[in-house]
Amino acid sequence: MSQDLTSPYVPTHEYSAAPKYPSDSMMRYYVPPDDDNDNNSNDPDTVVVDNKVFNPACHTFADGEFICPGFFDRAQLNGLTRRFNYSQWNYEMRREAQPMLPFLSLGPSSCLRDRDYLRAQGFTLLLAIRNRHSAQARLVSGDKAAADLGIIADTVDVLDNQELISAFPRAVRRINDHLAGVDVTPVPAPTTTEHKKVLVFCESGNERSASVVIAYLMVMLNMDAVHATHTVQQRRFCVSIEDPLKRVLAAFESILAAKRDVEHSRRTSIPSGAPTHLAPPPILMPLAKKRSFQDRIYDDRVMVDSEMDVDGEDEALAERKPVAPFQDRVA
Repeated sequence: MSQDLTSPYVPTHEYSAAPKYPSDSMMRYYVPPDDDNDNNSNDPDTVVVDNKVFNPACHTFADGEFICPGFFDRAQLNGLTRRFNYSQWNYEMRREAQPMLPFLSLGPSSCLRDRDYLRAQGFTLLLAIRNRHSAQARLVSGDKAAADLGIIADTVDVLDNQELISAFPRAVRRINDHLAGVDVTPVPAPTTTEHKKVLVFCESGNERSASVVIAYLMVMLNMDAVHATHTVQQRRFCVSIEDPLKRVLAAFESILAAKRDVEHSRRTSIPSGAPTHLAPPPILMPLAKKRSFQDRIYDDRVMVDSEMDVDGEDEALAERKPVAPFQDRVA
């Protein structure tokens, strides 16, 4: 709308520009404060990302579904913080890995060539999300880099992107098992850091592995698919989630919502003071007694008599005069 006095149109209300977010406020990781009076200072395992809390209270799934028992006691989630300024993003950074959480990074397979970078970042698990054809050709693998660094390498192989919906829980549990130190695969050599840190990667780090990280945020931070996708894209600008994969994430969001409802119903049905892992006993329905031969004969006789009564009632009703639904008004 023109603000010129000679314009034939007059604005009916004032217009202002949309507010701009500061570049350093888009991505924030919680750093435990030094002040003892802070409420969060006594919870070293709390991580806050975009006002989403990562602690036992926010995990609304059954134990063993996505985390091992005692996960938040085993995993050391504090002490690893990364800050990223979005104005620093450039095209060459697509070949590098970016931190999504203090203990979880996302990147392409090409970043594994820089052993010094992997060592400096302190990665302890290289998790490849790859296609089964790439797995057969061994095109995407972190085995060699992990062997050189003395850390763990693992893979999640899928036939196509549609199969990712069944692989998401397995990948999330694999990441959490490593963070809790209950890996199935032994470490080839002792690691030099006490904290666990995972690098999730695929060929480009922009689609298949990015969807796994999005699913991880949906599970552990109770984010919806759109918010989790936007959060990952803010941290790695080159992430591209196409429509078929968006539908997979939306379907996974529905599955998570159903799992939360089931777990909430189970927890509310448990009496107060009882262990949370105990489910209420099932309701036993009394078994129906088998009818004897004499009972069946009696039921047949009753049915015949009732049919005769009905026939008699039908004849009586037929003799009645029909009743009109209305009558003429008397003048």
